[in-house]
Amino acid sequence: MKSTLNLLLFFITTLVYAQTGSVNITVYDDFTKKPLEVIIKVQNSDRAVSGTGNVQMSELQPGNYSFEITSESYATGFLNDISIVPNQNLSFSVGLQKTEQKIEEVVISKKVYKTTAESPISLRNITSEEIQKNAGSNRDVSRAILSFPGVGSTATFRNDLFIRGGSSAENKFYIDGIEVPVINHFQTQGASGGPRGIITVDFIKDVDFYSSAFPARRNGVLSSLFEFNLKQARKDKLGYKAIVGLDDLQLMADGPLSRDQSWSGLFSVRKSNLQLLFKALGLPFLPSYYDANFKVSKKYKSGDELYFIGIGAIDRFEFNNNAEKTLTNLTLIERLPKSPQWNYTVGVGYRHLAENGNWLFTVSRNTLDNQAIKYFRNIETPENLLYDYKSQEIENKLRIDRNLSIKDVQLSFGTNLNFATYKNHSTIKNVTQNAVNFDNLDVNLNVMQYGVYIQAAKKFFDERVQISAGTRFDASNYSDKTNNPLEQFSPRLSLSYRFAPQFAFNFNSGIFYQLPVYTALGFSENGNFTNKNTLSYIKNSHLVGGFEFNGKNNLRITLEGYYKHYKNYPFSLRNQISIANIGADFGVVGNEPLDSRGSGETYGFEVLAQKRTLNNFYGIAAYTFGYSKFSNMNENLLPSSWDSRHILTLTTGKYFGRNWNIGARFRLQSGLPETPYDLQRSALVNIWNINNGPLQNFTQLNSLRGNVAHQLDIRAEKKWIFKKWQLTAYVDVVNIYGSESPSNLPVVNLQRDENYNGIISNPSAPQDQQTYLLETGKQDRNTPLPYFGLIFEF
Repeated sequence: MKSTLNLLLFFITTLVYAQTGSVNITVYDDFTKKPLEVIIKVQNSDRAVSGTGNVQMSELQPGNYSFEITSESYATGFLNDISIVPNQNLSFSVGLQKTEQKIEEVVISKKVYKTTAESPISLRNITSEEIQKNAGSNRDVSRAILSFPGVGSTATFRNDLFIRGGSSAENKFYIDGIEVPVINHFQTQGASGGPRGIITVDFIKDVDFYSSAFPARRNGVLSSLFEFNLKQARKDKLGYKAIVGLDDLQLMADGPLSRDQSWSGLFSVRKSNLQLLFKALGLPFLPSYYDANFKVSKKYKSGDELYFIGIGAIDRFEFNNNAEKTLTNLTLIERLPKSPQWNYTVGVGYRHLAENGNWLFTVSRNTLDNQAIKYFRNIETPENLLYDYKSQEIENKLRIDRNLSIKDVQLSFGTNLNFATYKNHSTIKNVTQNAVNFDNLDVNLNVMQYGVYIQAAKKFFDERVQISAGTRFDASNYSDKTNNPLEQFSPRLSLSYRFAPQFAFNFNSGIFYQLPVYTALGFSENGNFTNKNTLSYIKNSHLVGGFEFNGKNNLRITLEGYYKHYKNYPFSLRNQISIANIGADFGVVGNEPLDSRGSGETYGFEVLAQKRTLNNFYGIAAYTFGYSKFSNMNENLLPSSWDSRHILTLTTGKYFGRNWNIGARFRLQSGLPETPYDLQRSALVNIWNINNGPLQNFTQLNSLRGNVAHQLDIRAEKKWIFKKWQLTAYVDVVNIYGSESPSNLPVVNLQRDENYNGIISNPSAPQDQQTYLLETGKQDRNTPLPYFGLIFEF
């Protein structure tokens, strides 16, 4: 036995001989996209190389590196936390911003943290490595964003994000300039949340996250914009990465697709293991999914680029009838529907470098197929059918963007077209505030949207002051209320004033519009589009200002105050509430009679202290204080469902010797408003048998508060570097101590007999007066979610 162990140790020692890796860095003008002559230096080292456009640095020992990139008349750029893998040639691209300041003025010209002329404030940038090492994120960007200020959430197992008090329906997502409406598995239709992200984080170079100051080229953004920038494929040969995890299995490949390396590709497929994990944890629902991502690109000698991207998912759902029959589990099983869903986005982009800038042409198509079926007590007989929901959203989009420089003015303009089809063929029974509704939908809606924009930026007073101004106009042929682009006049103004080498004051004001969701536009009764004469574009006016400090050792501190004012928000005529209060659960938002009477406002301030990796340590501290209010039936502003007054997040991590990385994140969020139940009406047999649970009393909208939500997440990983490959083992535990449920509402279900049938308190009464005996209990504590796995890189 001892000799066997010695032989094994000798074998491992022989293998752990770290060959070197290399990196290609393509550097270009961030505005014109033209290649630059640069010097690239390894931080905390004397190692440096120079070249024009694409520069290679070879013979790098495996490990984590940050690179400093300088070019004459340009602000210094950085590539942070790049993991060099043995026997691999990685590729990255960096855009530098033009400046007239001298390179020696390092405090002014270094760009460790990203800002732009149109978005000098409310813009955060997060790299792929930062996402992957973020504790509790499990390699999901939507969860990594929780480390930043202004970002609230609703549950430990979902990706619903409410940004600065807005609903999750107000977020937009783009991948390399192509809009991707669905980025989560089991996405809530009419919103944007779900339990798991679809985008392959290994293919992301970085993400630009905007919580305001949205650039004019993007339409339909009210609360947040996510711009995903994909990395370049490696140049030497096809490389492979495999992840064997407790929650999923994934296989990736990237590299050249032609001998001259002008064609390259990124490919990924993934299969869920969540159903096995959730079953082992005793959860009552068992989700499963498949997804795939790809990008294929062609680089021309002229610098032009042609690329194709695709992302898609198939989702399935089953019940775990063997789960312990607790009050919470029984409630979930009886309320949740079976909800198969699939979606995809495919698109093509072509970037042409012109003499003084560039053109970008993109065409894309996306589809969401959402179904749900539910029977009373899950007994699948025709008389027990509660709803059979089948819908599709199909969009075909064209965008044209032009960037050019006229002397010292940067100018951008362009247009977008969207031809959409919404289909819904469903039978639905539901209970609302004062009625039981039977909806039979047979919808085939065609909608066209279009928009134009222009934006310009210029620097003044030796570049201490930078101003950007722009506007866009949007319209739709949906109705007379949406077809005049002058009524969706969307101006915006940004100002940045660097009044000291390390300090700046930043400001933005703008008006933003969003067309209501297709479920709202397409709702019909008796063959007519019910909401066609009542819905308008949602209007949101932003005012944001704050200070920024950039210190030594990659330290950045920001203080921002914000105010947002909403008009024309869709308002539920059945429940008499703004639909800004819903959208953080499985299901559909907006599929009901609505008008545009809703209004609201959110305001507060944020503090961020961030330190990117230096000396093997990184950390983020973020605090948000805010209010979120939307109107009720009497047009009074009440706390919304996202009115979390305090959000505190502390994120930290450190690289240790022997390739260990350990991180932690603590989040604390004050209790969210909750609407009490109407237990008397809920107990009626005819009501419960349709709703399968208690009804909320919307006359007391958000009059209660939930519990303070807090959780601690931890992550640890260890790398083993072999001769031609690398192995990483990781463990990521979400909510390690199993905190109390954030909801303070009771769990309500039926008192049951020995056959689990509900007990009727007055069986001799007329049927419409019979009531069930109800049982109430306390919410179960949140379940810690452990994720662990192995990552193989070749």
